[in-house]
Amino acid sequence: FANLREFSAAHERLLKEECGGAWQSSVQRGHWRMIFPFSRASQKKTAERLLADLKDNRPPVVHIVRFPALLINHAILIFDAAETDKEITFSVYDPNKPESPKALVYDRATSTFNFASNDYWPGGRVDAYEVYRSWNY
Repeated sequence: FANLREFSAAHERLLKEECGGAWQSSVQRGHWRMIFPFSRASQKKTAERLLADLKDNRPPVVHIVRFPALLINHAILIFDAAETDKEITFSVYDPNKPESPKALVYDRATSTFNFASNDYWPGGRVDAYEVYRSWNY
């Protein structure tokens, strides 16, 4: 397969079966991290780490959440970034919307991440952390 989108399209049923139901996506080893508050300083550090990962050719998997409301509890793959003085726009692969790249935007002034609206998320601020970075998440 040329890319993850082609693989997902060709094996949609298999991937959905193996990923399990909604409850299984909420009860994962690394999700313990989302119960602790996210400071703006930690989100700034996360944005910087994500840029460093991309520069080292290590595309990070990121968990985006709004806890405790659980308005969103989703993982995305970051594969590129564009920087300005005001923001960093991370290009992401969203497995729920594989047809085209999406954007996770980090606002430097407020140290917040924003994810655009779609049919499963109304859009707005999210908290983000990298998963599969260490043994405990």
